[in-house]
Amino acid sequence: MSFQYGSDSPEIKNPFKQEGLLFLLSGLMILSMGVLSIIMLRGQIVEKGLAAGWVNLVISLVLITGGIHFLAKGLFKISRFYVGRGVPASLAKNMARSEKHTKEPNTYYQSEEMEQMLMGRKNLTFHEPVTLFERMVYSLFPNFLFLPYSMRNYLNLLIRNVGFSLIAYFVYLIALLSGMVGLTLLTDSSFSSWLGIILVVFLLVLWIGTPLTVKKVSYKNLYKGKNKHIAWMIVLAILIPAIAELILRQGINIPAAPFQPAWVLVFFFLFLVAIVAAGLTLSKLRAEVADPETEVSEYRDHWQENVHPKDFFRALDMEMANLRYKEIPNRVYRELNPSLNMEGSMDKGSFSGDTIQETQPIYKEVDYPPLMGKLRFAFAIAGHCFVIVAALILYFFNPMEVSQIFSGLFYSGMFWIFGTSLLTLTHLYWGEMQFISYLIQFQGEGTYSESKLSVGMAITDSTRSENTIVRTSYSAWFLAAKVVTSTQARSGVNTLDQARYLMSMEKADDMLNHLVEHMKDFLDDRELIAATASEKDMNNIQTFYAVNEASSAVKLAANPQQQLPHEQDRVEKDSSQ
Repeated sequence: MSFQYGSDSPEIKNPFKQEGLLFLLSGLMILSMGVLSIIMLRGQIVEKGLAAGWVNLVISLVLITGGIHFLAKGLFKISRFYVGRGVPASLAKNMARSEKHTKEPNTYYQSEEMEQMLMGRKNLTFHEPVTLFERMVYSLFPNFLFLPYSMRNYLNLLIRNVGFSLIAYFVYLIALLSGMVGLTLLTDSSFSSWLGIILVVFLLVLWIGTPLTVKKVSYKNLYKGKNKHIAWMIVLAILIPAIAELILRQGINIPAAPFQPAWVLVFFFLFLVAIVAAGLTLSKLRAEVADPETEVSEYRDHWQENVHPKDFFRALDMEMANLRYKEIPNRVYRELNPSLNMEGSMDKGSFSGDTIQETQPIYKEVDYPPLMGKLRFAFAIAGHCFVIVAALILYFFNPMEVSQIFSGLFYSGMFWIFGTSLLTLTHLYWGEMQFISYLIQFQGEGTYSESKLSVGMAITDSTRSENTIVRTSYSAWFLAAKVVTSTQARSGVNTLDQARYLMSMEKADDMLNHLVEHMKDFLDDRELIAATASEKDMNNIQTFYAVNEASSAVKLAANPQQQLPHEQDRVEKDSSQ
């Protein structure tokens, strides 16, 4: 949701200031390398030739672009964190009258799912892992199931990429060992080196094709892998050495490899271990904070009141309006629209109604352990160091030999991939925001019947009040829970418009008792007999009463034998005594 100004808007501090300062420092360093490279470009053209000059020009532009990109990110992150009255995003489509027209594309739930969670005491946010790799990791760390979606998406993508990488490494090692023991001819030729180069290219394509970026992991749905992808990966990894063995047995010569990729593969494997250790460590510390309760307070009772059926729902609306935070409208996920059905006549029938509402979510700071904050900052520094090292490799890049070209591009790409992966990881743990609110469902059905009540029917009464009394029998069902929700903030515009997920539901007995008590007070205070409260109306009634008294006196004077009804009753009573 876009920024909506209000003089009494919620205040939330910018969580990205430390991260922004690190981006500014690394951006300045990378931009400085690019500028220096441009300044030295003329001398390189004279010394190494025009072709080398063009290559260095491209590298300089890449460095300048990367430096500006990091500087812009840093400036966005340290700038003001705008929070309007419409944040955070709703859990489902907001059907409140004042917000119905607002577009919220990132809502995750439907109103039917909200009812299912409240009524069934379950949380549809948490899904079991699917692939073999995910199940192995989640079996070791069961609480990973309760991480917010952005963190689980990062973890699932990390598990996928690392799992595929380890399969490729395993098949590569088996191929080498089979050649060393004489089972195959792979080590008798240069194909073992070519197989290493193929593995290096595969690793780069894998990690670049499925990058661990903020945009990728912040998708509102949970990323779920497929076991068939693992099967295809294993088949492909086995087929390549098998095909090569068939080619070698046919006597076909394979040319020598331009370089040996052994050290490249060793460094890549070490980086795999490092990124997995960082991801699992932060995920474990965050998962220990999770408290995924699914408890709901419930109230069920039969009410019989002399009120119109819609008064039950009006009473709820008024009490919910009194619970607004900073007078921000409550979120309505199922609009209260009671229906009345007449049964055979106009004076009786049945009715039903249902509504699901959420009070305005209030920001709650996540209680991370101190160690997690220190590790988050350390991993962020490591990620920026990796990115700067990638820029330094490009800065000193010498494109004169094939091996140097490969080494420069690969090492630079490797440091960039794992550096940005660490930056994405730490960004998620800087940007998580939690909110507390009350989720309420009020539903029920009943019957009603009408009857007449008249007051002032005596012959001496000058005024009369005729009232239609509605006798209503209602079966009320109240569900209330205090919910903790989580969303992923981002820097720049629309800071808190990402999907918000329900992480925990606790009992809300105090809230439920408050609503029931005040609704009953409202219903008990309803007046059944229509009366006047206007001073002018009272004066008019007194005038009519005086006129009636005068008329009675005139009639009595004209016919002394005639007695007023109340006097006649008194005479009859005296004579009987």
